[in-house]
Amino acid sequence: MTQPDRASSASGRLPAVADADDALARLREENARLREELAQLRAVANETTAADAGWETEMRRGIGYADGRSPTSSLSAGRLLKQLAGISKERMKTGRVRDSREFDYLPKETTDEARLEADFVRWGYCVVKDAMSPRQVAAQLERLSDQAAAERRANAATITGRNETAQLVANLVLKGAVFRAAVEFKESAAQRGPLVDRLLTKVMGEGFGLGCAHGSIVHQGGGLQELHIDQVSMPLPYPPFPFGSLIIWCYTEFNLAAGGTYIVPGSHRAASGATRFRAGADLLRLVDGEPGLVAICASPGSCVLTDTRVLHCGGRRTAEGTRYAMRCHYNRHFMRALHEQSNANVHVPDDVYVLLSERLKRMMGITANNHAPIGELSMDGGDAPR
Repeated sequence: MTQPDRASSASGRLPAVADADDALARLREENARLREELAQLRAVANETTAADAGWETEMRRGIGYADGRSPTSSLSAGRLLKQLAGISKERMKTGRVRDSREFDYLPKETTDEARLEADFVRWGYCVVKDAMSPRQVAAQLERLSDQAAAERRANAATITGRNETAQLVANLVLKGAVFRAAVEFKESAAQRGPLVDRLLTKVMGEGFGLGCAHGSIVHQGGGLQELHIDQVSMPLPYPPFPFGSLIIWCYTEFNLAAGGTYIVPGSHRAASGATRFRAGADLLRLVDGEPGLVAICASPGSCVLTDTRVLHCGGRRTAEGTRYAMRCHYNRHFMRALHEQSNANVHVPDDVYVLLSERLKRMMGITANNHAPIGELSMDGGDAPR
């Protein structure tokens, strides 16, 4: 009996045999897709099961969002930072803080927008070269120095270091046109303001707000802070993006001896986008990793943008003289300001309010400054609500 030819097809010619490498690539791609679908299905199933099984426990616990019991409590971020108490001082005293310029791969000053974006994504900060011209730096530095001196004479100065080694000059948008112009990135105050504005818009999205703009003055022996992140008040878990950004306008040299900002580059996120600042994280391991704790190096006139999830702190100035800077916190448009000096945004004198641009008013969240009652509250006589 004749056996059928297994190499033949009743429907026509056999399909051509695929190249082995192409076939393997297709199979791997399909396998990866199926694994991803399976993982998603399992996650949904686990989530549903956990939700169904956990309600009785959660109901017995009661409300736990404000007392530290809940993993999403705003206190949980602060508890994480307790791991790093005293670390900045210990590392500074033992000489374990290095200048960022010692590492070839860490961000350098540049005007290349693509490079700045790449630095921000990878390391949690970038440095804009020549963000201000020497003339612009001189104008802002002179105004900051005059304002700081006036506040000291009036016994209204905010001294932030022992033995008057540091001073904070809060709410600079109310204290000089040069600061207002820089805060909203006008070229009259910052020659590369539009570049910084574009970068920040990519980080924050359209319509970002201003948390604060304050002057930082650090003399020899001052400036050291505890390591922290700038969105620590936000409850965990964090999404794969920052809630805000800190911009440092450098009026004088930043480096280790000058008291440049200490930072743990790359401590903000993993390559997948997942935040490193999460419940159970070993933050000390990040500090002890490579490159570890470094001092940002930046020239006068440069501008530093940071991700609010990156570990950082003020650095101790060991050199003679004084370091000057303006530090501005910005946040996404739907967020309340993330900084303690932000309440000053809603206490704007009328004579200053009329000087603010419409954009700056929106940034500060004060698009109206009329103290008279409005709407139904403006009614008088017998019809007025009681």
